[in-house]
Amino acid sequence: MAKLGIIGGMGPMATAYFMRLLTQMSDARTDQEHMELYIISKPSIPDRTCYILGKSAQSPLPEMASVGKQLKRMGADVLAIPCITSHFFHDRLQEEIGLPIINAVDETAARLQQRGITQAGVLATEGTIGSGMFQKALDSRGIGSIIPDRKTQETVTNIIYHDIKAGNTADMEAFEGVSTKIREKGAQVIILACTELSLVKRDFPIGAGYIDVMEVLAAEAVRRCGRLKLGYSELITK
Repeated sequence: MAKLGIIGGMGPMATAYFMRLLTQMSDARTDQEHMELYIISKPSIPDRTCYILGKSAQSPLPEMASVGKQLKRMGADVLAIPCITSHFFHDRLQEEIGLPIINAVDETAARLQQRGITQAGVLATEGTIGSGMFQKALDSRGIGSIIPDRKTQETVTNIIYHDIKAGNTADMEAFEGVSTKIREKGAQVIILACTELSLVKRDFPIGAGYIDVMEVLAAEAVRRCGRLKLGYSELITK
């Protein structure tokens, strides 16, 4: 089996949950049948959104690349980054580190195309939205993207930073209100495009019509480095 390296710590709880997903998605009956992985959790990596939006001059790229190179030296064959905003740096990281990095954004767009989705909502950090990476990935596959307006994005940002990253319980009334607004604009599926929003799905019954990018990333990582359990080919909630 290929060995997986994880550039973690962005944020720490999302990384811990990603490891849990890898384990529960793996078709393994003994310890020895589980995939081998290496993880470096470095929460001190500069904030991705602040850099992307020009609010900080401190690029997270050098530190992420340094971690990736450490994982390569440890024996990793392929890398995963359980932080969606950091995918803004995907191509440069992959080139600098010299290992394939699973692109959760492209993998999600591909899954939606396979399911015949033509309109998808995107809930993410301001950095992810501002970078346009989901909009571009969806558009390349003939899928329209619906993003929050300014006020609604502020609500999403509060859920991500003031609730989840701060260790508080997610404001589910706010989350449901955001989802309703996105669906009213025509979204067939809502993409949980931030690993902190994955924790909302983990902790609450959010209902049908969502796809969690962290689950997409985990499923693809297991497919490449282990054996994926039956039942994880369909990740849109029902």
